[in-house]
Amino acid sequence: MAKDQLRDLHLFAMESALPFGMGIIKNAKTGGLQKIMNVFKSNDPFSEFQIDGETSAKIVRDKIEQLIPGLGYPVVSVEVNVEENDRDYENNDQDSLVSTLNRIDSKLDQLRRLISNNSLKIDD
Repeated sequence: MAKDQLRDLHLFAMESALPFGMGIIKNAKTGGLQKIMNVFKSNDPFSEFQIDGETSAKIVRDKIEQLIPGLGYPVVSVEVNVEENDRDYENNDQDSLVSTLNRIDSKLDQLRRLISNNSLKIDD
């Protein structure tokens, strides 16, 4: 349980807090305190700071990743479900393939007959 909480905190720090903080720093460098205050007055300052800081955060995560692999880009758990194949579907699919191949073979036979019959007429 504690390990999951630590992993979630790490993920939050790398994916949310780091870009937010880097966004504040970027705005401070480009416009000072006034620019930061203008962003705080907007509708969604958290998202704006995150967007502004994403590029810088990626650079920081890459550097962290070089030092300690897995720390800059935390592992995200996923849930995987395996579905069993339906045998009837496979049989129907194979039957469909066989019938299609038989139809193609039949058409090729007709084409061969036409070509051989027409080749006789060309010489005449």
